[in-house]
Amino acid sequence: MSEAVFREIAERTNGDVYIGVVGPVRVGKSTFVKKVMEAVVLPNIVDETERMRAQDELPQSSPGPVIMTAEPKFVPAQATRIAVGEDEMTFQIRLADCVGYIIDGTKGYEDENGPKYVHTPWHTDPIPFQEAAKIGTDKVIRDHANIGIVVTTDGTVNGISRRAAEKAEEEIVAQLTDIGKPFVIVLNCQMPAREETVQLRNELFERYNVPVIAISIDQMRETDVQYILQEALFEFPIRTIEVEKPDWLDVLDASHPLNVALIDSMEEVLSSVMRIRDVQQASDAFKAIDYIDQSEVVHVDSGAGTAVIRVSLQGELYKSVCNEWLEEPIETKKDWLLFIKEAAEAKEAQKRFKSAINDADSTGYGVTLPMMQEFEPTAPELIKQNNFFGVRMKAKAPSYHIIRVDMESEFAPLIGSEFHSQQLLKDLNHAYLHDRDALWNTQLFGTPLHEVLKEGIRYKMDAVPPTAKKRMRQTIERMVNEGDRGLVTFIL
Repeated sequence: MSEAVFREIAERTNGDVYIGVVGPVRVGKSTFVKKVMEAVVLPNIVDETERMRAQDELPQSSPGPVIMTAEPKFVPAQATRIAVGEDEMTFQIRLADCVGYIIDGTKGYEDENGPKYVHTPWHTDPIPFQEAAKIGTDKVIRDHANIGIVVTTDGTVNGISRRAAEKAEEEIVAQLTDIGKPFVIVLNCQMPAREETVQLRNELFERYNVPVIAISIDQMRETDVQYILQEALFEFPIRTIEVEKPDWLDVLDASHPLNVALIDSMEEVLSSVMRIRDVQQASDAFKAIDYIDQSEVVHVDSGAGTAVIRVSLQGELYKSVCNEWLEEPIETKKDWLLFIKEAAEAKEAQKRFKSAINDADSTGYGVTLPMMQEFEPTAPELIKQNNFFGVRMKAKAPSYHIIRVDMESEFAPLIGSEFHSQQLLKDLNHAYLHDRDALWNTQLFGTPLHEVLKEGIRYKMDAVPPTAKKRMRQTIERMVNEGDRGLVTFIL
């Protein structure tokens, strides 16, 4: 048998696989337990003594309407460790064969004195058969089992009609749904491929929203057991779903409309994913979103309860986002290469000045260090100091000194009437307090306010004479190369 299924189940159940088998009487529960034991458990029990004991504990099963299971039966009586696969992965397993719900057409739950009383592990005194079935189902599924198997019939086994089993089946499914444990329905039938059986299986799936496996339990094989347990595994709750989106979206701010739209869509789609089985439906739901091109499930770890869905976006979106940062759209490959070349050059320049700009922004002064190719060396020369000799060599190289100067600019036009001035003042105050972008874009005589203020700063810069700029550079150059010796500075 495939080791992967049991590995994931054992991981999900912390190494203890407890299967509760419930359903109406005489529909094949005991036969199901026996078949699972023979196909999966007995051949893999490590200890020979335990294997023989488990063989003796197999439940009885026989055709006909007479009830064989009169009390809950745990098989094996104690959880038994088995080893599965080439790696001999070990875990404990135990099945619970519950007392079935009474249905019409069965015998053995009454005697001459009325309802038969049976013993259960949960009561010291015998209780009525029907009560034992309901309590046993609840106890086994709620307190013992981590996987539930509901066995029912299409009306072709043991002379039990479909109508007779239907009411008990509905009660049991409602009970298991209320408990919240993962379970599947096994539809015991003589001919699983028969059209009527296939139709019934589909109806039950639509009605109960859980997997329904139509199978002849008498003919059940190891691969059938594997499939049933795999379907049960998909009913476990999903713990984590990761959505892999195109990595270029990470470049955009979280507030970018595309990121916001994708996050909203993810929350809406994933909010309905409760079980591992729902992961594929979530992937299909992503495909229905207009801006998503493809969506696929790339990984599901049923044991850990995790899944990964990868989505890709419409190709035009990438181009649209690129155009948001460009002065004009780029259409040809040549233009793209030119843009990339210019961007690389700008990046190299920005790398050189970035630290200096940051220093100027925080402290008011920043300096770039020269690159190797900018050095202009002088010829080396021999030097002598007292009785010691050495070698001297000088070099020149440019460095850029970035100084932050906090410049002031003023806007004080004479508009005319007091009314118009008050109106402008009101608009500017509101923008100043609530929306600075709106403040800077306020139109004054057809020009945005920020352009008016920038023009004032430009005028001041142009007013600084070239000789003053030259003197300032020479002063800094002398301070750097010679220190403050002989330097007197006057600031008026």
